[in-house]
Amino acid sequence: MAGVRMCDRVSLRVRVSEYEDCSSRGRVESLKMISVEVPSHPLTGSNVELYCNYDLEKDTLYSVKWYRNEEEFYRYVPGDSSPIEAFSQPGVSVYRAMSDQRKVTLKSISLESSGKYRCEVSADFPSFHTVNDDDEMLVVDMPDGDPSITGGRPKYHVGDQVNVNCTSMRSRPAASLEWYINGEKAESDKLVQYTPVNDSDGLETSRLGLRFTARPQHFPAGQLSLKCTATIAAVYHLFTEESVEGQLLQTGPALESKGVYAGASSISLPHTWVPCLLTFLAQTIHLLIQL
Repeated sequence: MAGVRMCDRVSLRVRVSEYEDCSSRGRVESLKMISVEVPSHPLTGSNVELYCNYDLEKDTLYSVKWYRNEEEFYRYVPGDSSPIEAFSQPGVSVYRAMSDQRKVTLKSISLESSGKYRCEVSADFPSFHTVNDDDEMLVVDMPDGDPSITGGRPKYHVGDQVNVNCTSMRSRPAASLEWYINGEKAESDKLVQYTPVNDSDGLETSRLGLRFTARPQHFPAGQLSLKCTATIAAVYHLFTEESVEGQLLQTGPALESKGVYAGASSISLPHTWVPCLLTFLAQTIHLLIQL
């Protein structure tokens, strides 16, 4: 650096060092968002807790705000005389006594409580820095009872058509159904898909059909096992299973027959007639001899 005296160079290095140190402190000590924790599949009627995890570092907190589907429902401002403020929203009822700058508790949630929840944190003077993060919540209404299997028979023979349905009644969201044949998941070409039926209260009934022709391999140990499972995310998994008797022979045994020669023609008669015919012929010959 031509023309710069040694003392100027030292002064310049000191000023640069001080600037880098301030910049470093600014990056480390500013407000950071760590995570937002929202239950993914809570059940209707339950209370849920929403967590906003942040690190102020050297900043001072100005406010924490919560939004559901971009509509504000909760605000915490520590500098106000009443720090907590809640705003009415369908499906969102804040439990104020169990809420603060880090956590919000919602009371008795419903299907309307589903949505995207976002937490926004703002720092006070001098940085006024703002950070936010969000997470999804899908409220679950459990099905009315276990899945049911209909259309089955007490016994199947090789060649019979198996035609059954599995139904899971009234839930939200609709239960996901699967069929199993003797413990093995049924192939897609054996399934009959149905659109879920929507009720007036928003609940859905799901149904899945199973169609196939019974083969010898379907009757290990003389039994056919059919199982249907119903699943909703990680909160609901139930199944119904039925075992029915299997018959490897075709329906109805084939009749045996035996040919009887009479003159120039051959008559095919059931073997059960032969003893009667022989008895009749013997009695006729006996009468002819007596005459």
